[in-house]
Amino acid sequence: MATIAKISNGASAASALNYALGQDRPMHEKTEQWLQDHQLERPVELTNCRAVAVGGTNGIDPFIAKEQFDVVRQLHNQTKESNQVLRIPQSFALDELNPKVQKDWQKANDLGVELAENLYPNHQSAVYTHLDGKNHVLHNHIIVNKVNLETGKKLREQKGESVQRLASRENWHILEPPKERQTETEKELIAKNEYSYMDDLRERINKSLQDVSVSSYETFKERLSDNGVILSERGQTFSYAFLDANNKQRRARETRLGSDFGRETILHELENRARQNEFSAVEQREPAITPLERDTQQRESEIVSLEQAIEPRKSEALKRESTINRFIDTIKQFAGRVPELTQRVTRKLKQTKEKILDDFERRFSKDMKNYEQEQQKSLEKQANRDVQSEKKPTKDHDRGMSR
Repeated sequence: MATIAKISNGASAASALNYALGQDRPMHEKTEQWLQDHQLERPVELTNCRAVAVGGTNGIDPFIAKEQFDVVRQLHNQTKESNQVLRIPQSFALDELNPKVQKDWQKANDLGVELAENLYPNHQSAVYTHLDGKNHVLHNHIIVNKVNLETGKKLREQKGESVQRLASRENWHILEPPKERQTETEKELIAKNEYSYMDDLRERINKSLQDVSVSSYETFKERLSDNGVILSERGQTFSYAFLDANNKQRRARETRLGSDFGRETILHELENRARQNEFSAVEQREPAITPLERDTQQRESEIVSLEQAIEPRKSEALKRESTINRFIDTIKQFAGRVPELTQRVTRKLKQTKEKILDDFERRFSKDMKNYEQEQQKSLEKQANRDVQSEKKPTKDHDRGMSR
C-alpha cells in the first residue's frame, strides 16, 4: 500500500527541485556501499545524483525542470518566491516494490508520474525516485508547479486536498504532518488572522534567501542577522531566534518551521548557488592572448593556442543552443493553450540563440583580423630593418673614403 507523508508547500521551486534531483550530493545511510554490495548501478545520466529514476508531466525534463517551471511563472506573472510548489512524498513498502530490483526503480517513478497526472493534470510536475534512507525503501519526491498551465492562476486548494480524495479512493495511508507546538494565545491570533511570530520568522528567513548572491553559510547567517534573526546549530538541525513584532524573544527549531527551512535543504541550495556563481564567473572571463613573436614557428604556435582558447567558447555555445532548443520544445507543447505568449517567447529564444552564435563568429573574426594585422606590421618592421642594414656603410669603407 503506497504511503503519502508530510505534504508541504515549497517557497522556492529551485530549492525543492535541487534537493530532489540531488546532483553531486552523497546518498544517505551508506547507500553507495549498499549499491556496490548488491551490484546495482544507477543510470548513467544519474551517476552523480541521489535520484535513481526521474520523470515528469506536461513535457517536463527533470534535469531542467527549474528553468521550465520558471518559464511558466514568467509567462503568467507569478514570480513571487512564496509557495511556488507543492511537494508530495510517496513511498512504497518493501513487499510492494523491491529496491534491489532495478526495474522497480522505474516502476516507482512511473507510479509517481501517474499520481501527478491524476492529481494535477493542468500543472507541471517533476518526479524524482530515491532509495537512500532506512531500509532503502523506494520513495518519490513529487514537485508540482502551482501555476496552472491553462488559467495562469496559482493552486489555491487546501494543502493536500486532492491527495486526500485520491488516497481515500485507492485506500492509501497518509501520514499526518507534525503539528507545530502553539500556545493558546498563538492559536487565537491565527484564528483571528492576526500577527503570528512563526509566519514572521518564515518571512524573514525567505527574505534572507531571496538574494541569489547569498551562496555560503556565512553570508546566509549574516543576512539573517541583518533581518534580526540569530541562527545556531543543534546537532544536525538549525535553530532560529529573534525578537518578534511585540519585542518578545522567540526561538524555533527547523522542525516547527517546515523542511524548507531545514539545515540540509538550505545548505544544499547554498552549495548549488556557489557552483552556479563560480560557473558564471568563469563564463564571463575573457581568454588570455599571448604576445606575438616574430619567429614564424612561434606565430604558428600562437594560432593553435588561440584556437584552443576559442574551442571551449564554441562548445559552450553549442551547449547553450541545445538547452535553448529544449526550451523551445517545451514552449511548443504549450502552443495549443497559450498561442500568443508561446510565439513571443519562442521568437525571443530564437533571437537569443542567433545572438550567441553571431557573437561567437564576430569575436573569432575579430581575433583573427587582429592577428593578421599584427603579423603584417611585424613583417614590415623586419623588412625595414633589413633595408637599413644593407644601406649602412662599414667602418673600413668610412676610413678609405676619408683618405
